[in-house]
Amino acid sequence: MDKSCGIVLFHSDEFLLIQHSEKSDNAIGHWDFPKGHVEIGETEIETATRELGEETGISEFHLIDNFRYKITYEVRKGNHATPKEVIFFLAESHTKNVILSSEHQNYRWLKFDSAHSKLTYNNAKEVLSAAELFLKK
Repeated sequence: MDKSCGIVLFHSDEFLLIQHSEKSDNAIGHWDFPKGHVEIGETEIETATRELGEETGISEFHLIDNFRYKITYEVRKGNHATPKEVIFFLAESHTKNVILSSEHQNYRWLKFDSAHSKLTYNNAKEVLSAAELFLKK
């Protein structure tokens, strides 16, 4: 199984979404959260933190305790499907300044409804809804 970790990042009442570059994946320019593959020896939180920094340049944030949300799906390459697991954490950013990696072409800070509409995949919408519900508790 392939495993990645990421962070649903918010600032005030807006969530950060990043748009993948057209050349980086099969879903041309899809909108998602910062996330990436776990490297050998990393914890889930270390992976999520590293990926957030690499993809957005943001290193000043506060992780929200007790939020850990898992999604699973299959990644298809030709006739082969590989199961994938992605673990998301929730964090509050101390800045809205984003420096995108070369893997990404755009970003937006959006309120919940706009972010939910902008996200490409239903499982990402599910993660955002879970994060919003958690924050309202």
